[in-house]
Amino acid sequence: MVQVRDGVSQPTFSYADAIRETVYVEAPVDGDRDGRNDRVVADVIRPAQTAQGMKVPVIFQASPYFGPDLTAGARSDDPRKRYQAASLDGEYKDFDDDGIPTRFPEYYDNYFVPRGYAVVQVDSPGTRYSEGCTTVDGKPEVQAVKAVLDWLDDRGKATNKAGQPVSADWDNGRVGWVGRSHRGIFGNLVSTMDVPNLKTVVPVAAFGSWYPYMRNQGLPRFQDYARWSAVSDGNTSRLGATRCAGVHNELATASDDTYGTYNAFWQERDYLPAAGKVKASVYMVHGLNDWNVTTDLALDWWKALEAANVPRKLMLTQQAHVDPIDAHRERWLPQIHRWMDYWLLGVRNGIMDEPQVQLERSANQWEAHAAWPATNSAPRTLWFGPTLSENRNTGSGVSQFAEKYSQLQRDMVNPDTSSFNRVLYTGQPLTAATRVSGVAEVTLRAKASVSGTPLTALLVDYGTDARTVTDEDDYLSGLVAASGKDCIGQGSPTDTGCYSRHAQDVQTRPYEIVTKVQIDTENRRTLEFDEPIQPEKFYTYKLRLKPEDYVFKPGHRIGVVIAGTNCTGTEVPGTNWCANEPGPGQEPWGRTLVEIDNTNSSITLPIVAS
Repeated sequence: MVQVRDGVSQPTFSYADAIRETVYVEAPVDGDRDGRNDRVVADVIRPAQTAQGMKVPVIFQASPYFGPDLTAGARSDDPRKRYQAASLDGEYKDFDDDGIPTRFPEYYDNYFVPRGYAVVQVDSPGTRYSEGCTTVDGKPEVQAVKAVLDWLDDRGKATNKAGQPVSADWDNGRVGWVGRSHRGIFGNLVSTMDVPNLKTVVPVAAFGSWYPYMRNQGLPRFQDYARWSAVSDGNTSRLGATRCAGVHNELATASDDTYGTYNAFWQERDYLPAAGKVKASVYMVHGLNDWNVTTDLALDWWKALEAANVPRKLMLTQQAHVDPIDAHRERWLPQIHRWMDYWLLGVRNGIMDEPQVQLERSANQWEAHAAWPATNSAPRTLWFGPTLSENRNTGSGVSQFAEKYSQLQRDMVNPDTSSFNRVLYTGQPLTAATRVSGVAEVTLRAKASVSGTPLTALLVDYGTDARTVTDEDDYLSGLVAASGKDCIGQGSPTDTGCYSRHAQDVQTRPYEIVTKVQIDTENRRTLEFDEPIQPEKFYTYKLRLKPEDYVFKPGHRIGVVIAGTNCTGTEVPGTNWCANEPGPGQEPWGRTLVEIDNTNSSITLPIVAS
């Protein structure tokens, strides 16, 4: 029986004696098109007492990342060495599939099994030992993952390594899904599919719709992204990645990199409209500086859950695409423990009585809030001109910039360099701290010499300060390695549960990119089809920047940068111009000159009352 003291379950069960088994769940889909239903692999670890009738809840994960890339160019001569090296820090499962797993990635097994939980880790379809194909979460792929939850609740079939039927008669009917990035995305998507035993989801750096992740307002983020993502995930398959080559090749055409529009392919992978079906509670974690899964994706899902009245909490950190167990171990571990105890064991520990939102304002400095974004913000408009001003700069004329295809955002915002490839507007030094919470919007009245160029807007804080470093150009996460390790829970010789420590990467810098957006001007009114612009005709563009929660300090200046192509995080299919400036006749579009009507252009900020 689980023992509870001080509002949390206690480690009274033996990790060493736990039952470890692999089950093979029959999915109701044939994703790899071999004429039979796919078999999905799930590794299970549970307290030994479950063999005598004890029933326990489940910590659940599904992931394409439980094995390394096995392509020839990515592996050493002996791929087992790569498994062993990475598994020292808990990254991968066992190399072999012998029916008795000895490695469970991450810390959930080490920490929660001794406290009376089972942990189930699923190889997502088309990865490691699971059949099916990776498809960027097409319906068959997600349904195959859901099949394991159905099996746990006695609604599906599974066998062991010997082919004998296996049931989850030890499961108490309560499952908590947890995971970062794709592991959390799976949880969000499956939670919309009427799964009665899924009681809570803890998505870290995740989202509910693939289109806005792989597209910047109509612009492909990276060349052939959908197929590349599926193929790279499928390269972990021990069944042979080429099995799915035909399926993967279809993704390139269906995702339509050429125009970047929202079509049936993306609609299939858009679960936001189904968020009203979510019955599980949700504890979201997201980095305010996550340049991989950006904050607009988090806010879309958060707002959809709010509309569905889902019980929920939110942690916002200063890091990029990072798990809180690495960034905030001492803060996070007690919270996820109490959260799982509350929702899966029914322990009344008061966690739902605490503030809904916790926000890291600066490195390890936390605030509690009742909502996010702040509900007491009001729009404040700053007009473009010689100085950003709340008063319209009538007669301030026009500003111009020329397209530069290979321009990175750090080049755009540097105030110490003169550039004709961007326009920089700055305000006067602030006299008081100014908090922005929510979505800022640029209204841009502009004309271009040719059709096709993107538009980029960046909100910048100009003022020297100590900041968490999450530079997207250099793929910095906000963390650096620290000395030593922490052992989280109990361990074994093959699964120690010990993880490296990290520290915040804080440096003093003269400015900070607060938030940004990039749009395709040909998708200015709709994402479903392109509308070329007429050269030399003024249009009014609305550029909604990524949501933020940021405080500009007194003495700092608010800055807005307007430019064309932002090669930081965007490519145009069929080109390599972000790395190499194209020559004459090779440009993806004409070398555009853009003219901004300053009098009718502005930025509107959601300012929180002091």
